[in-house]
Amino acid sequence: MAHGYWGGKAPIINLLASKLVFLVLRWRLFSLKLRNILRTATQPDRVFQPPALNVTSKFQEFIRAGYCKLNIGGGNKNLDGFINIDFIPHPSVEREIVTNILDLDFIPADYATHIHSNHVIEHLTEHQLLDQLQQFRRILKRDGLLTIRCPNALGVAYGFWFAPILEQEKDEFVRCGFPEDEDFHNPADVWGHKDIYAFTHWIYGDVGNIANQHLNIITPTKLRHYLSNCGFNIIKMSEPEALNLVAIATKS
Repeated sequence: MAHGYWGGKAPIINLLASKLVFLVLRWRLFSLKLRNILRTATQPDRVFQPPALNVTSKFQEFIRAGYCKLNIGGGNKNLDGFINIDFIPHPSVEREIVTNILDLDFIPADYATHIHSNHVIEHLTEHQLLDQLQQFRRILKRDGLLTIRCPNALGVAYGFWFAPILEQEKDEFVRCGFPEDEDFHNPADVWGHKDIYAFTHWIYGDVGNIANQHLNIITPTKLRHYLSNCGFNIIKMSEPEALNLVAIATKS
């Protein structure tokens, strides 16, 4: 209390700065909500179809064709040798199963040699993420590989104030099993430096858009805790201050 209720050596400046930051955020939230209202009024409602009845049979076709790598929430990417599993279809994807990624019961145990996930786990609650990791462990073969890339809350906080740090040593990560054709060290990610909206977006997702919000703020310590508790051995992780957190682990 020596420096006043707002703390620091300049409590009035801290108070005014905080008020300004939250005023900007409230305006941004209002503008995003208004944009979503206008978009809803001019576009038909998106209808989410239930999972197709042939999910299992289609997946069995991929198994018979020799595919044993999964890209969970892969979007429109065609990673070499991977089957994408996503909740909406992407016509440009060569191998895709359209279903709920939170329910992977249709995948046999001890089947996959590699499960990959890029910018997906931050959209899951803590309970959902723990359940997802347990499903991954069931699906993976012994010593099967798990590779994860997600926003790093610690790295974004560091990069807001100081020079942002991108993932390093791609060749080493690829040597350890990270997909060579996946996003890595994207210079566009440094936009959060001294940008309050970019910082908020990186932490919470598309503020005002419920379909693209972050439900879990991931840090290196938290991800290590998740992986270890769910039975994975961590092989390599990106720097703690990197904007994106990259982890490579194996099923123990």
